[in-house]
Amino acid sequence: MRFNLDGLEVFFPYESVYPEQLEYMRELKKALDAGGHAVLEMPSGTGKTITLLSLITSYILSARGADARKLVYCTRTVEEMQKVLYEMRILSAYRRQYFGSADELLCVGLASRRHLCIHETVSNLSEGYDIDSACRALTAPWIRDSAIQNTDVEVCSFFEGYENEGKEAILKAGVYDLAEFRRHGTDRGWCPYFFARRMLTFANVIVYSYHYLLDPKVAALVSRDLTRDAIVVFDEAHNIDNVCIESLSVNIDESILGRSRACLGRLARAVERSKAEDASRLREEYERIMASVPLATMNAVAGSEVRGPPVLPEDVLHEAVPTEIRKAENFLAVVQVVINVLRSRMQLNSSVEESPNRFVEEIVREGNLEDKKDLRFTSDRLTSLLKTLEVSDWSEYRPLHIVSDFVTVAATYLQNGFTIIFEPFDSYTDDYKPILQLACLDASLAIRPVTNKFRTVVITSGTISPLDFYPRMLSFRAAVAASFNMSLDRKCVCPLVITHGGDQTVLSSKFQDRSNPAVARNYGDALLRFAERIPDGLVVFFPSYAYMSDIVSFWQDNDVLNELQERKLVFVETQDPAEASLAIANFRKGCDSGRGAVLLSVARGKAAEGIDFDGHYGRCVILFGVPFQYTESKTLRARMEYLRKNYQVREDDFLVFDAMRQAAQCVGRVIRNKKDYGVMVFADRRFSKHNLKSKLPKWIGQFLTDQNSDLQTATALAVARKFLLDMSQAEEQ
Repeated sequence: MRFNLDGLEVFFPYESVYPEQLEYMRELKKALDAGGHAVLEMPSGTGKTITLLSLITSYILSARGADARKLVYCTRTVEEMQKVLYEMRILSAYRRQYFGSADELLCVGLASRRHLCIHETVSNLSEGYDIDSACRALTAPWIRDSAIQNTDVEVCSFFEGYENEGKEAILKAGVYDLAEFRRHGTDRGWCPYFFARRMLTFANVIVYSYHYLLDPKVAALVSRDLTRDAIVVFDEAHNIDNVCIESLSVNIDESILGRSRACLGRLARAVERSKAEDASRLREEYERIMASVPLATMNAVAGSEVRGPPVLPEDVLHEAVPTEIRKAENFLAVVQVVINVLRSRMQLNSSVEESPNRFVEEIVREGNLEDKKDLRFTSDRLTSLLKTLEVSDWSEYRPLHIVSDFVTVAATYLQNGFTIIFEPFDSYTDDYKPILQLACLDASLAIRPVTNKFRTVVITSGTISPLDFYPRMLSFRAAVAASFNMSLDRKCVCPLVITHGGDQTVLSSKFQDRSNPAVARNYGDALLRFAERIPDGLVVFFPSYAYMSDIVSFWQDNDVLNELQERKLVFVETQDPAEASLAIANFRKGCDSGRGAVLLSVARGKAAEGIDFDGHYGRCVILFGVPFQYTESKTLRARMEYLRKNYQVREDDFLVFDAMRQAAQCVGRVIRNKKDYGVMVFADRRFSKHNLKSKLPKWIGQFLTDQNSDLQTATALAVARKFLLDMSQAEEQ
């Protein structure tokens, strides 16, 4: 349908538009008109993606010189990216009915080499870093130069095809997903990854991962040419603060530290070999450094496919390299000091927290350096040296890159926003598993270059309440912030809070109750009852893997699992990504077979993030406990202290906010469209309290009555059964 929205002609590829979609478009247009940022919460299953695409593409094409503006649509996963491209294809087909190809957009999806590489050997590698390194070993300038003289030197035929022909090609308007780029590359003999990268320049709509904008190492390589007029959307952004923090944090364990020492020795030998065989390369590098050419400039020369610095663009140093690290051997000596200081930390027997400033001061003292700022060059200096030595397999030096990132970030952010934490024991198992964390505490650091550069950044999700938390944590001003109710012809969501078991035991996952067998027994009783009476798929979430393990072990010892398996097939999500994917796939097969299935999973796990349990896959979801974070974590405590001091966010407020966004994300998995329906069970007495209930998204809270906020298991099951019966009859009619 075509309609006018406040003076803008909007093209929407369906016969009708929901009221909440219309309101969403109106608020989004306000942000675009104002040139400001937006925080928008849209109910699950109400067409958020197509709403965004329809409004923004109509907005872009309504202006003259529309090719100057882009939509940059960021998703968390490749699966979500493919869904966006699918919706974009529907929209493009609809617009062609009116205009042919006159105003058709070029839409490009981009993912890593892991998803786009078609080289027979490289594409079969399992790890993304290994694929990147193997690609570099076939495409580096010095490798290609050597192949001209020596035909035995292997290069990538697809990259050569791209360089010879694909570099000048431009795709016609249309929507191109990963499969089409791979098919196009196979047919033409061009590298799909580099060709897709090049098409970003010409695309009107770009769909790719958060990391291409938020991770400085990747953003410097892929997204540096985007202009201020680009409209940026972060979809499913309820955890965007965690993504920001992870992009600037660095962790080192015993394995990384041990291998970094071996890497350093290997690199020192490579330097000595280069001096003996061809000293000109090292001499030329030294001369460029002496000529005060910034390392960042040297590393970013055309044709050199290397990652960017691990710090924000405005914090990259564009000045002369310090004397102490100009010569290769002197630089390696400094890195040895860094490794020694890291090793001294890893040998401690108790938890320690220190500031980056104190850590860097010790390195300066031990290495006899003149200035702490010298260490800010470490990562770029390592990259420059590896390029100079013409190292083809960078995967061999990955541990050394991690160490160099650690010290570079620490030396760049000495005073605020970071802390260094050493933990000798695993917080869940108490096993000796030492880890040293350079933890970013300020999520606003990673997103600030984005919110400062682009006129409009949209942060949106189905579970992003309370709306005011995100601008506070991410330190930006929202021109528009809105949450929308779900408009329904029927009540397709049935949220219930179970506070007591059948024997009146108070249900709670709080720490004091975790050793209470009565709670575990009543959780098991609730699951058995629901599994017996609820058809098809039943998805269960626990607050953590540790708690799930404890409860499932209790159920195993008390025959609960055996009884459960008599009712439905049972699958368990583990921490291994491959195993988790297999469990989810088999759960779906169990539902398809008519046998019905139960999936035991964890908040913040794979099933809770981005997996849809629509239709018969998710007729009911049960959340056993409130998914609070582990409050004894030193990293979490440091972050909460930082938020309290710098953003006036109280610790309790943050913990409740975080727990409820995770809870909403879990239960929201069962509603994926307006014809869908499902029961949402919150099995913990604390969910009945106002301070938790009020943090649920409006589209869930609107259906949670006081009557259904304090139920026993049997009563909740009766309400759920009646709801499902009513829904199934309405569906048949």
